[in-house]
Amino acid sequence: MKKILFVVLLALPILTACKEDEKPDEEAFIFGQWNLQCEGNCIQIYKFEGGKLYEDNMRSFREAPIIVYKTTPMDSRYWALGQELEDSFPKDYLMPRGLQFIACSNCVEEGGYYLAFEREAEIIWWQVGRIPELWPEEIRPFMEKMIETMRQFPPQQ
Repeated sequence: MKKILFVVLLALPILTACKEDEKPDEEAFIFGQWNLQCEGNCIQIYKFEGGKLYEDNMRSFREAPIIVYKTTPMDSRYWALGQELEDSFPKDYLMPRGLQFIACSNCVEEGGYYLAFEREAEIIWWQVGRIPELWPEEIRPFMEKMIETMRQFPPQQ
């Protein structure tokens, strides 16, 4: 009996180390806008994950150190907009510049736009200022598309 138990205990790490049914590290695309100096709902952040779009469940960044989202996705008619926006993201320009403020010298006073790609192990983010004339040409079409996309969403409560 001790030998069987020993063999089982010896084999247990080997059997549990390889899990073929593990999910790949799913990526979420996050985008939106925020303002520190406002009243009411000062943050509108959206998370596109698993083909579904979720809206934040906050009224400002002051409520929590991390962004929290509603557990129920937005209506399915908005999911394609999230996918289109992610597909148009200027990765070649922004990915090498991750974890940066872009044209955002007055973000504290004026607020800004928030962009991120989130995985279980990491978050790569950017904060972009509100003044279009200061945006690099490489991101201008995307930023305009993001603003237009967000205008199509229902107002957050």
